[in-house]
Amino acid sequence: MKVTLPTQLLVEGIGHSAAVAANKSPKPILECVAVRADATTGVSLEATDLDVGIRFHLQDASVDQEGSLVVPAGRLLSIVREVDEEETTLQEDEGNLSVDTGRSHFRVRGENIDEFARLPHFPDTGAVTLPADLLRDLVRRTRFAAATEAGRFALHGVLMVIEGNQIELVATDGRRLAQAAGQLPKKARKGIRVIVGPKGLGLLERVLAAVGGDVSIAVEDRQVLFRCGDALIVSRLIDGTFPAYEDVIPKSTKYTFTATAADFLSGLRRAALLTTRDALSVELLIDEGAVTIRSRAVEVGEAKIEVPVSYEGPPSRVGFNPVFLQDALKVMDPAATVTFAFTDGKAPATMTDRDGYVYVIMPIALE
Repeated sequence: MKVTLPTQLLVEGIGHSAAVAANKSPKPILECVAVRADATTGVSLEATDLDVGIRFHLQDASVDQEGSLVVPAGRLLSIVREVDEEETTLQEDEGNLSVDTGRSHFRVRGENIDEFARLPHFPDTGAVTLPADLLRDLVRRTRFAAATEAGRFALHGVLMVIEGNQIELVATDGRRLAQAAGQLPKKARKGIRVIVGPKGLGLLERVLAAVGGDVSIAVEDRQVLFRCGDALIVSRLIDGTFPAYEDVIPKSTKYTFTATAADFLSGLRRAALLTTRDALSVELLIDEGAVTIRSRAVEVGEAKIEVPVSYEGPPSRVGFNPVFLQDALKVMDPAATVTFAFTDGKAPATMTDRDGYVYVIMPIALE
C-alpha cells in the first residue's frame, strides 16, 4: 500500500476515526484505524468499537499501490497533527505504516488486519433522506437528556421515529425529557422506530457539522446506518422498550414566563457557582418583571441573581437542578425567547424556544 493525500484531509478523517476507536481496550485492535487503499474507490479510514463504527472516504488521495493496514488511531492522529507539509505519504513497510512528509519520517507498528471487524455497506434501497442541518439540530437538542446512570437500558439511548413526513427524536433519564421534531422534505416510504446510543449520535453530530448537505438513514441487522458526504456511521441499536413519553409531557400548566435564553442561562450559571454536589439546586422566585434565582449552601454561601422576564401571575417559588436547566438552554438560540411553563413545586415544568421542541423537567422539593 502506498498513497499520497492532503494532510488536512487526513487529519480530519483520522480525527473522526479516533473518536470511535476505544481509548483503552483489552483488545488492541479496537484502538486502531484501518487504512484501505483501492485504485477505484480511493482511500478509506475505518474504526469501530463494535457498538459504533465509521468509514470515511478520502476522495482526493492518490493511490500508487493498493493495500490495507491497521494501526493505533490515537498514535497516528498525534503524528499527522504535527505535520506542517501540505501532503503526506502513507506506505506499508513490512506490516508497519510509514508516514512521510518530505522532512519527517515515522514508522508506526501495525496490527493484524484479519482481526479488524468489517463494517457494513449502505443499502441500495429503503433509506430515508433529509437535510443534514435538520438532523444535527434534532440530535443536539435531545442527546444530552439521555440517561447515563445505571438503570433501564432503553433510557441510555435516544428514540428516533420517522413516519410519513415527520421525524422525531426523544431522550429522557426519568427526571427530564427532551423532544424535538421536524418535517421531512419528502414522505418516507418506510417508517423507522429505533433507539440509538448517544455515542453514535454524538459522532453523527460532529460529522454533520463538517459535511452539510443531506444525510440518508437506513436500518439493517439491528444497526442504524447514516450516510453523509464521504462518511458512513454505523451504530448498534439499543434493545428495550422506550417509555410512553407522551404521558410525561404536561397537557396544560397554570403559569408561564418568558425570558431571553442568554439572560436566563447567564443567571443560572452565576447562581450555580455557589452550589455543591450535595446541594445542587436553585430556587426560582418568580414575580412580575423578574425571576430571582437563588442558591444557598452552608459550606460555600449564597447567591441571588435577578433575570428580567415577562410574567403575569401570582408570586411563585419553585426549585430545580440548575445543570438540567442549563443543558437545555445551551442548545437553544441565545437570542431566542424562551417560554417557561409551570404549575407548582411538585408538577413538571416545560421550556421551549420554538414550535416542535419541548423540554420537560421535574422540580426539586424546597425546604
